Amino acid sequence: MTYLVDANVLSEPTRPVPDPRVVEWLTAHEREFVVDSIVLGEMFAGILTLPRGRKRTQLERWFATVVQHVECLAWDAQTGLPWARLIADLRTKGQTMPLLDGMIAATALANNLTVVTRNVRDFRKAGVKVLDPFQ
Repeated sequence: MTYLVDANVLSEPTRPVPDPRVVEWLTAHEREFVVDSIVLGEMFAGILTLPRGRKRTQLERWFATVVQHVECLAWDAQTGLPWARLIADLRTKGQTMPLLDGMIAATALANNLTVVTRNVRDFRKAGVKVLDPFQ
């Protein structure tokens, strides 16, 4: 495994008009990427906040398929301790990072993965390798 895919990339194929570059990247690298439990939690929370109806039902089915087929890394002490160091280092520099992005960055750091995301700025601040398939 080489890549940790963020929610904004993994969910791109569900958009009414998905970015073809992202869909192509996901297809070409499907055996090389993982997600973490934070990404899955973010995505599922977003689905659950939608009103009940056709769109939500479609996304729930899509999500169930994703969960069955994509490898998901656990968030444990191996990840939590690097997260604490990352947050402390950023605070020392007078910087902050959104909580969930910091947790995803810690997963990437703990597993030597490149984060695949549209949110390049925050992840670079964390010192992780980043790839933006939207570019």
